[in-house]
Amino acid sequence: MSKLTIIFFIFLFVYSCVPIVGVSTVGIVKTSVEISDDPRSLGRIVDDAVIEKKFLFKISQIDEKYLIKINSKSIDGRFFLKGNVDTIKEKIQMTKIAWETDGVRSVENIIKVDDQSSWKDRAKDLLITSQFKVAIVSNKDIKSNNFSFTTINKTLYIFGIARNENERKIVITEAKSVQGVTDIVSSIFLKEDLSNNQRISN
Repeated sequence: MSKLTIIFFIFLFVYSCVPIVGVSTVGIVKTSVEISDDPRSLGRIVDDAVIEKKFLFKISQIDEKYLIKINSKSIDGRFFLKGNVDTIKEKIQMTKIAWETDGVRSVENIIKVDDQSSWKDRAKDLLITSQFKVAIVSNKDIKSNNFSFTTINKTLYIFGIARNENERKIVITEAKSVQGVTDIVSSIFLKEDLSNNQRISN
């Protein structure tokens, strides 16, 4: 681990130990809220801080530039990502790492990609993503909030936690039925395989 990474994590440790004005449960969206307004318990706040540090440590092992380029926030186990990356592969990698971080219950990735895709390509991908979203939201056998997904160059990437093997199969089946999809890449955990089963409710 480089000197820069060590300094970064020392700063995080010190920062997390001091009550700070301007921290709130809507961290990414809102600021200037007293810490006393945070409805989370002290234990939950600590758990969220641990989740954030685990994620930052993982991405620092890939490249220290991500410590600057990526902002992350955990709110009651719901993980938010924002920032900028150069390629879609990096965005997908960040999403996958977030889902694999113990304690994470859901992931919302609003990282922007500085790619060169044409507006027509992006429109096609958006249409595929929208069709898939409608399909899983309307399927009563799928808990859609436990999944996140994105489409790049007609490849549908799916991340999340399935309550059982049947739900995982149904999600993949719905993905295959979406018009325009040329490939499906899934990283779907089973609830029973997680070390912390409480991070997803029935």
